[in-house]
Amino acid sequence: MNYTNFDPKTWGNESFVKIGYDNQAKQLCIVFLDEKAVYFKGVEEKIVFQFIISTEKESFLQEFLWPKYRHEWVPSSLLVQTP
Repeated sequence: MNYTNFDPKTWGNESFVKIGYDNQAKQLCIVFLDEKAVYFKGVEEKIVFQFIISTEKESFLQEFLWPKYRHEWVPSSLLVQTP
């Protein structure tokens, strides 16, 4: 899984600093400021793009991702990055 950094000041988000997506597994990973990460399972690529281009990322996360998708918390130190 490759990750993209999101500067909180630039993007206006207050909780996360990077996201990653695995198209094969349909998993979205969001890494938070507190160094915890959450994997959302079964997320289609178009939903990830909607999240990326959203000007209200915090609202998208709270109103759409949390309630709709199964998720699992992991320490960010356990994240595996692909080259």
